[in-house]
Formats: sequence, C-alpha cells, structure tokens
Amino acid sequence: MCNNQDRLWKFQFPIIEKQVFVKDDSGKLVVSDDYKAITREDNGKLISIMSDSYKVVPNSEIIKPLLDQLSTFDSKWYIDDSHSFVSDERMRLQVTFPELVFNDGASEIALSLFLHNSYNGSEGVRSYFGAIRGICSNGMVFGQVLAKYYAKHTAGLSLDHLKQQVEQSYENIPVIQNKIEALQNDRVSKALTEAVEKRLGKGVVKYVNEQPIAVDQWELYNQITHYISHEVQKPQRAAYQLQVSKLFAL
Repeated sequence: MCNNQDRLWKFQFPIIEKQVFVKDDSGKLVVSDDYKAITREDNGKLISIMSDSYKVVPNSEIIKPLLDQLSTFDSKWYIDDSHSFVSDERMRLQVTFPELVFNDGASEIALSLFLHNSYNGSEGVRSYFGAIRGICSNGMVFGQVLAKYYAKHTAGLSLDHLKQQVEQSYENIPVIQNKIEALQNDRVSKALTEAVEKRLGKGVVKYVNEQPIAVDQWELYNQITHYISHEVQKPQRAAYQLQVSKLFAL
C-alpha cells in the first residue's frame, strides 16, 4: 500500500478555493458572490472558475479511502498506469485485479475499476467497472452489463462497500461472457459499421479498415478498443470507451 501511495502523490496535489473579484457598475473591484477560483495550493496555478455553489472534492479524499478499502482485499490488485492519468483539471485512476479474470478464448481479461474526478465541472466523482485485456492492454468498459456507481459532487462518494461491489461485479462475469459469445456469433452488419463511424468518428473507421476484416462483432470490438487504448490520448479514452460500451451493449 505504501508503494501505491508513493506512486499516487501526483494525483493528490493540494487545492484551495479563492475569492474572485469582479468590477461593479462604478468600475470598482469587489468580491464576487457568484463565483470562486479553484487553484493549486502548491504552485498557485489557476485551475478553474466555478459557481460559488460548486462542491469540489479533492482527489485525496477519494484516493485515501480507496487505498484503505483495497488494503482489506484478499485478492491482488495494482494501480494500472495503462489508462490512468491526472491533469490539473481531471483525473482517471484505474485499479486492476489480476486474479479476477475471464477468458474469451484468445486472452485473459482482468477486471478493472475506473475512478474519475474533476475540478472544472467536466464530470462528477464517479466509478465504474471494466477490464483490461492481457495480451495488448486493451481497456474495456462494461457500462451496460455491470452496474455503475455514480455520484455528483454534491452527493459525495462512498467507498465503504467497495469490496462487495468488486465481488458482485466479478460474480456477473458469466453475463459478460454470454454477451461476448453472442458478439462472437454475430456478423458485422452495415448498420453497425455506420453506427461506429457516427458515434466514434472517421479516425476509428480508418484504423479498422486497415486491419484484417473482422469476422464477427467481438473481433470488431477488439479492433476498436485497441485503437482507443493505443491511439487516443488518455484524457479522451473514457468517452470513447463508454460510447463503445453503448454501441455493443457491453
């Protein structure tokens, strides 16, 4: 756990809220009642200007309870750098459970937890489950077949039952495998190809067209997730992964 805390220090930079000054009708600078500034306390850098009612949740208030809960797990886990990132405005933290795996016939796929937060209102504190494909680090999000946990900043985030959530998610792996088998038995239709371009863009389609023709939808899914995991910048991956989850009902 100590090692993980050392690795996560960059996610937990201190933040502070400051007053915002605006000009009144006479041109005099006065403190705004409507807005506040969120800045880094360590270097003074401005992160965002938010409404005064915005409830900011420091990354440390999410990460420390997360590590506390993970320390009670019997199964192994690690902070997975493959899809984790942090910027001044946002973070995404991936925790992978290498012993909680299933197999699609070609590779072991390990269950992962993705945890998000932001300081600019771009998203609330939220977590959801997905997986990481062993042979090529493809990130997957199971937003449709596994229950997602979501809470806005105003509601906070509780990790008290994380162990139960992970166990329950792993118990639902047979549902995922059934869905994968269905995708392996479904051919790629013209309608699906058009939906991929509409939702994910021409860059994804260009990459797919450069690959061997997908013989089934699961192969197409893996081509797309490979593109996302290796060609899309980390801050943009979650949006793509969630779209793919919806597109393939996975």
